[in-house]
Amino acid sequence: MKILLILLSLSFTLVSCSKHQGHDGANADSSEKKVSKYICPMHPQISSDKSGQSCSICGMDLVPVDGGMEDEDFEDHDHESMNKEDKMSMEQNTDLSNHEKPQDRANIKLRLDKQQIIGVKTQEVTRKTMFETIKAPGRIAFDPELYTAQSEYLEALRQKGKVKNSPLKDIIRSTNEMVNSSRTRLQVLGLGDTEIKALAKKGQVSDGLIVSGNNDNLIYADVFESNLAKIKPGQSVKIKASFIPGEPLKGEVVSVDQLIDPKTRSGKVRIKIDKTKLSIRPEAFVTVEIYVPLGNHISIPLEAIIDTGKDLIAFVKKGRGEFEPRIITKIFETDDDIAVLKGLEVGEIVVTSANFMIDSESRLKSVIKKGTGSSSGHNH
Repeated sequence: MKILLILLSLSFTLVSCSKHQGHDGANADSSEKKVSKYICPMHPQISSDKSGQSCSICGMDLVPVDGGMEDEDFEDHDHESMNKEDKMSMEQNTDLSNHEKPQDRANIKLRLDKQQIIGVKTQEVTRKTMFETIKAPGRIAFDPELYTAQSEYLEALRQKGKVKNSPLKDIIRSTNEMVNSSRTRLQVLGLGDTEIKALAKKGQVSDGLIVSGNNDNLIYADVFESNLAKIKPGQSVKIKASFIPGEPLKGEVVSVDQLIDPKTRSGKVRIKIDKTKLSIRPEAFVTVEIYVPLGNHISIPLEAIIDTGKDLIAFVKKGRGEFEPRIITKIFETDDDIAVLKGLEVGEIVVTSANFMIDSESRLKSVIKKGTGSSSGHNH
């Protein structure tokens, strides 16, 4: 009896194992059917239909085509879990038919949790006034010669006013010559017509030329010849130096010299510092940043752009976690941003971080969709 029970038990175990192995074998066959090709993540043109191969370019292991970041079942994702950016993109429903998409890249979809894992960050496309930042060395003005010349010019103007009704023509002529002479001296020292007129209207010499820390602190900045034409009076300036704690000082361009130093190929820009309680020493060295307005443009951060050598590409985040590659045409770029002529619309969302990982997956998806790769033999 015991022997019979043992035999029945063994028979049941064998049947169960056979069913289990058959089930696993079916899963394995199903899994293998999904993997029809192995591709290099960095060079999607390198492919093989066998596992365990490596890329002939970079040496990386080839990965199965169904092993990418994209979720094929993304459509089953709960609509309520979409973040704000997804909903904004869906609501816009912008007609983007005029925007060019790169031929070697495809749209991909990523669930929110995977976006968080790879560190996806985004930013809205905006339209704003953009500035070019011109940096230059400068020094706190200490110019007794210019101070004296300004004083002489103002004195000549006062004398002219006193004798304008004099019956003696020689005195009037002599006074006019003194005004012209002192004006010419100011021009030789670098003052333009606009600044000379402002000095006459003000009727007071800038004491920042001889004494620091009072009413009018001035800075002389040496700007390269190629940038001088961009700088105009009234442009805003930030002043930085080792002796300036915290936030930079603010200032404004008051004049630009017409004369160029033949040795340094630079010209002098005079900058007036906004009133400050900070004690500033004459001849102290500073660094100035002059902000030249470039107009109002569609703008995105530089880190949103991928430069392929042929095209500039940005990834636009659409609804339901979809990312679309776009070819961007730029007007110019600044230190931080790029002005966009074509390819984006205000209010769209672009990827600013992890875009290289998204780009790699987009290229991989494009290759898979086109069915490129080796049809006879292997590329590995």
